[in-house]
Amino acid sequence: MIVRLLQRCAPIFLLATGVSPTLAAALPSADVGLERILTQGEARPLAGLAAMRIRNGKIVYRYSGGFARKNGADVMPLRSDTLFRIASVSKFVTTVGLMRLVEQGRINLDADVSRYLGFQLRNPDFPNVAITTRMLLSHTASIADADDYVIPADHSVSEFFDPSRRLGMANYHFISGHRPGSWFSYCNLCYGLLGTMIERVSGERFDLYQQRHVLEPLGIDAGYDPAQLRHPERLATLYRHTDKGYEAVKDVAAQFVPEAPTNYRIGTNATIFSPQGGLRISLDGLYRLAQFVFGRGTFNGVTVLSPRTVQTMLQTDWRYNGHNGEGTYPIASYGLATIQLTGAKDPTGHPTIPYRGYHGGLVGHLGDAYGLRSGFWLDPATHDGFLFIADGFPEDGKEKSGDFSSFTKVEEGIFGVLAGAGK
Repeated sequence: MIVRLLQRCAPIFLLATGVSPTLAAALPSADVGLERILTQGEARPLAGLAAMRIRNGKIVYRYSGGFARKNGADVMPLRSDTLFRIASVSKFVTTVGLMRLVEQGRINLDADVSRYLGFQLRNPDFPNVAITTRMLLSHTASIADADDYVIPADHSVSEFFDPSRRLGMANYHFISGHRPGSWFSYCNLCYGLLGTMIERVSGERFDLYQQRHVLEPLGIDAGYDPAQLRHPERLATLYRHTDKGYEAVKDVAAQFVPEAPTNYRIGTNATIFSPQGGLRISLDGLYRLAQFVFGRGTFNGVTVLSPRTVQTMLQTDWRYNGHNGEGTYPIASYGLATIQLTGAKDPTGHPTIPYRGYHGGLVGHLGDAYGLRSGFWLDPATHDGFLFIADGFPEDGKEKSGDFSSFTKVEEGIFGVLAGAGK
């Protein structure tokens, strides 16, 4: 019983009871490693950490520690079914929904997205070059987040590109001098546009479309709108751990107002649902998503995508060659909402390796927002996986840098522990 408490409630339990090093040593080595990361990985302890190791499609190790939410003495321990705003891992799930429309012939990956958005989208530097669906998915559309990538519900995404916004302004959303399709620059706004395309083509509100056509068929308890969650009591608050303590920064309210007002016009502005990062999902939900990938689009007898479409998502669409992209993340190879960890150097000059001794094979996505870091990393050939959610990081830019990669030191540590877990 005490081991289970240590797993679920650390670091609170460890700190409050003064558990001895002898008892800690009796725990599995992976537990000890993740407890150390939870309590010592950053300058101040993280709020919570959930992690899972998959080998040959099976869970061989699972860990949950810390808290999901707290209010004074009232503390909700983190569990494997705790829902987190998972950040950019959401992009993968959004793309699954979009690719269903591609399979139906309703969206073309290489067509001008203007036809799906209902307005002309062109980089003013290249007015005769179409921006395609594939470019939006692979962050090569020459579009920038600029000052913001979410706009109020009663506005249209077309306003991001109003001619009154000119080069040099903080709200200018085009990258100057780079032809669409030629330059990688990580862009959240692109996924707000993709979500809006899903709405216009399907005639369904983005969050409801994803629920009906992706999440429910896969049996995943998740959603993009906190007010619509089936189990809001499982939703974690996201924290930053600053010198003032744990500061709640996202999913704080006891009761949530729906993201879409009753007069919301479908197909105008899916950014309100944050297709780029707003999915609330648990570690258990990520495992089901992993099974969907291992099943090449089918899980529990339900087919959501064809094997060919899944392979299209996983394969490389853009590869860094030293002068065709920018960014600070460990990305040197990108597909359709997937990062391939090939070991090649990213734009910062670091190798894209998640742990020492890594020999390649992992593909998936990372997440980074509101004090949370997440990882959804799979080897489709071996059916191995590394899944994790860590919350309570310091302010942006104050995280401990990785020792050998563009991952943070905490992420490198989690990968390192999981690499040896469950053997």
